[in-house]
Amino acid sequence: MEMQEMIGKAEQDIRQALKDYGAHTSQTGVLDDVSERFIRRLARDSSHAKQGLRGLFSRSPVWDERIDALVINGTRTHDPDYDRILELGLEILQDALDRDDDRHYNILQALNLFCCAHQSETDRDLSIAAINALAPKAYTPTKKPGRVFKALCDALGIADEVAGSRFQRLFAQFADELAAKKIGFKLYVSLNPAHFLTMSNPKGDDRGATLTSCHSFNSTEYKFNNGCSGYARDVASFIAFTVADDGNPEAFNNRKTTRQVFAYRPGSGLLLQSRMYNTSGGTRGAQADSRLYRDLIQREISMLEDVPNLWRTVPSTGEKSGWVDAGYGFGGYADWTYADFDGHISFRSDFDEKRCGILEVGTYGLCIRCGDEISEGLYCYGCREDKPICNDCGEHCDGLDTAYDIRGNEVHVCGDCLDSNYQYCEICHRYHDNGDMRHVGGRDICSSCLSEHYEQCKGCGEWFKKGDTYGVYGRNGYSIQVCGSCRGGYVRCSDCDGYYHPDNTRLLIRVGGRRGHVCNDCAHNYMTCPYCSGLIEACGDGTCPSCREAIEERKGETA
Repeated sequence: MEMQEMIGKAEQDIRQALKDYGAHTSQTGVLDDVSERFIRRLARDSSHAKQGLRGLFSRSPVWDERIDALVINGTRTHDPDYDRILELGLEILQDALDRDDDRHYNILQALNLFCCAHQSETDRDLSIAAINALAPKAYTPTKKPGRVFKALCDALGIADEVAGSRFQRLFAQFADELAAKKIGFKLYVSLNPAHFLTMSNPKGDDRGATLTSCHSFNSTEYKFNNGCSGYARDVASFIAFTVADDGNPEAFNNRKTTRQVFAYRPGSGLLLQSRMYNTSGGTRGAQADSRLYRDLIQREISMLEDVPNLWRTVPSTGEKSGWVDAGYGFGGYADWTYADFDGHISFRSDFDEKRCGILEVGTYGLCIRCGDEISEGLYCYGCREDKPICNDCGEHCDGLDTAYDIRGNEVHVCGDCLDSNYQYCEICHRYHDNGDMRHVGGRDICSSCLSEHYEQCKGCGEWFKKGDTYGVYGRNGYSIQVCGSCRGGYVRCSDCDGYYHPDNTRLLIRVGGRRGHVCNDCAHNYMTCPYCSGLIEACGDGTCPSCREAIEERKGETA
C-alpha cells in the first residue's frame, strides 16, 4: 500500500473509531470537538512514524493490512509437538552422546522428561534421577522445563552462549516448542492510530463501564489521554488487545477486554511491556495473560528478524529501567515506571548495549481542535474555552457543581450529570456517585458516612446506627457486632455476662439442681462430674445432683 493510500485509510479508520466510541455514551462533548485537521495530521504522522515497525510486522503471515495489525490466534499457535521436541533434543545433545558412552543411557533417560506429554510416575522418577546424576543442580520441581534442559546442557559442556550460534538457534526452537500453547482467542497487535485513540473504552458507556482509564478519550477528567495520540505518533509503540466480540467491528473501538502498550525498535532486541489493563482493572490477577502476550509477541518478532527467541525479562522498575524512557513531550501515563503495575523489559540474546541506545516511548500528542503539538490533555491553551468543562460529559458549561466520584475524588459536573449520576448524602450534605450511595433507615448515605456512623450486623447484614448494636463472641471466638434480633441467637454466660455462640458454651448444673450456661473460659472454674461429664459447681462428693440421686437409689436397692 502506497503512503498516501495508507494515510487516507488511517483517516477513515479514525473517523469510524470516533463514531463507534460515542455510540453508547452521552458523554460526547470531547468527541464533537475533534477536528478534521487533527484527524488528518494524526493519520499522516502515525503512518510515517510506524513505517519501521510496519515493515517488520508486514512480513508476518498473520499481518492484516486492512486493520494495520497482526492477528495472532489459534491458527498461529499450537500445543507442544513432542516428536519435534525429541528431534531437536537429540540434535542438541548429539555431541554429548557421541563422546561419552558411559553416560549415554542417562542422557537419553533425562531427555525423556521433556519429550512426553504424560509420563508415568515411575518413568518421571527415572528421568529426574538421570538429570540429577548428570547435573545435580539442574532440576527443581518449580523450575521451568526449558531452564532445566539449559542447565543440563551447561553441565554436559555443550552450551554455546555466542549470539546466533548453532546451539542458541536449536535451543530457542526447543524451548519454544516446549512452551508452546494453543490459544482460543485472537490477540490484535496493532499500529493503527484509531486503536491508540480508543485504547481505553469510553466513560459513561450505557452498557456498563469496562476497561476505562485515564486514557479514555471522551473525558477531560485527567490529562493523560494526551498519550493516546502521543503513542500513535512515536516510532516504537504498538498496542496489543482483545475485544469482546471479534465479529463486531464496533467492538474494536469501544469494547476492548484487555490491552497493553508495547514498544520495540526493529533490530534492537529490547522490548518494553507496560501495564496490563482488563475489565477488572488489570495488574492483579492478570499476570498469566501478561506473560502469554509477551511470549507471543517475542516469538513473532524473533521469527520475523530470524533471531533465536531467547529473551531475559526483568521488571521495568528494576536496575535495568534506564534502558527505557518516556519520549520528550509525552503527556500520557508512563505506567511502566510504577512497580505495582507489573511492567517488564525484555533483552534478547543478541541485544548489544553499545549500539542499542535508550528506547524512547511516546512523544507529543495533538490538540483535538487545531492539531498542534501539546504535552498535556486534549486541548492547547489557545483552544481551551473560557467555560469550564464538565468532568462527566465533557461539555463546556456556564457553571459546574462540586461532587465526589466513586473513588472519593472531587469532580466538577454540570447540572444534568449531577441529577443523573450523583445523589445527595443526608449526613455530610455532599453529592456522591450513585455507586457510592446506600439507602439505610430511610436515608441516602455515602459509603464514608456509612462506615463512620453505622455498623453492619454480622448476623443479618443490615446496617444500624453505632450504639444500636451489641458485642458478642462468634463461633471463632472473636468479638463481633450484631443487632438486637440476632443477639437472640447467642447464649449469655451466667458468670461473665458475655454473649457467646452456642458452640462455645457449656451447660452448668449448680448446687440445688439449677441449670445455666457458661462460656468455655469460665468453664475452667467448675468441676466435671466423673459419671456423666457434666459441668457442676463444687460439691461434697464431686457428682452432679442427678448422678448422686441415681447412686443413692442403687445403694437403697442393695441394702
